[in-house]
Amino acid sequence: MSKINTTPDLYDDSVDNQDEPMTQDEILKNEGDILADLLSLEQEADRPENYRTIRIKRGKKVKLAFRIRPITESESRTCIKRATPTVRNKNVKPETDWVKYRSLMLYTATVDEDRRKIWDNKDAIQKMNVMEGWEIIDKVIFAGEKSRILEIIDEISGFDDELEETAGN
Repeated sequence: MSKINTTPDLYDDSVDNQDEPMTQDEILKNEGDILADLLSLEQEADRPENYRTIRIKRGKKVKLAFRIRPITESESRTCIKRATPTVRNKNVKPETDWVKYRSLMLYTATVDEDRRKIWDNKDAIQKMNVMEGWEIIDKVIFAGEKSRILEIIDEISGFDDELEETAGN
C-alpha cells in the first residue's frame, strides 16, 4: 500500500489523479509560467525557509551554531569530484576520500554568510593550520555529529523514506 507523500514540494500523482496531464498545446500556452516555475525551483536551496540551524553542543553549552541549506545534485557531484584525486594512469582507478567528501558536503550546505564567518574565517584557517575552510570541519566536528548533520542535509535535500517509496511505485 502506498503512503501519501506529505513532503510539501512533491506530489505523487498515483495517489490522486484529479488533473489530467497537460497537452502539448497547453504546455506551449503556459511556457512562460513553466519557465518561471523552473527558475523559481532553481533558487529553492537558497531560500531561508529551507534553512536549518545546527547547534554543536558540548556539555551543556552550545559551542557553535550555523545554518545549512539543501544541496543540489550538481553540488553533490562537485563534492565527489573534489574528494576524488585525479590519476594520470588510466589503469589506476582513483579512490574517493569519503571523509573529505562528507566534510565538503557539510561545507557546501552551510549557508554562504555562515560559511564565510566560520569555515572561511582567515584567522581560524591560519590558527588551525589548514589550507581551506572545509578542513576546519574535520578539526571541530566529531564524526557522529557530522553524520547527524549529513542526515539533516539529506532530509532537506529531498532524500527521505516517503520519497523512496513514492519513487518506487
